[in-house]
Amino acid sequence: MSIKTFWTILIKILGIWLILESLSVLSSAFWLIPWDTPFAEFILAIIGIIVLTLAIYGIILWLFVFKSSWLIDKLRLDKGFTEEKIDLNVQRSTVLTIAVIVIGGIMLIDSFPALCRQIFIFIKQKYSYIDSPVYSQIIFNGVKAVIGFLLITNNRTVVNFIDKETIKEQEKTE
Repeated sequence: MSIKTFWTILIKILGIWLILESLSVLSSAFWLIPWDTPFAEFILAIIGIIVLTLAIYGIILWLFVFKSSWLIDKLRLDKGFTEEKIDLNVQRSTVLTIAVIVIGGIMLIDSFPALCRQIFIFIKQKYSYIDSPVYSQIIFNGVKAVIGFLLITNNRTVVNFIDKETIKEQEKTE
């Protein structure tokens, strides 16, 4: 495996992890918007910050997952190594598959207990679904658990989607 391939895999894994973990930040920000405030400028400022955050996360996703070779070239990550190759006999798709399964497993393990706890609190306190801040956490943890499960079960589709850009670049050079 070349140094550039190693950095490509690592950057793609970090990009996926960062995007999946950003879901909790964005869901928390959305539920904190004070819709009942009379100050429209305040609500617009918060919505603007959320949109800016989404744009930054979108750029990071695009750079880390789809333009990782450009990022490696600009940051010169493959320069300064004494050896050109790392002796690993593992294909890129195998490493990405393992990474997607591990990330999905971590998401599922992280969200399932929180989901059960939030459902228990919801039932115990008999909140109505409209006024309950617990309800939003139930939805968030449920969605996160489903995404984790889907990453585990559909890892090949995710890896093919991630690796599509790399395959196109390799076809252009051949």
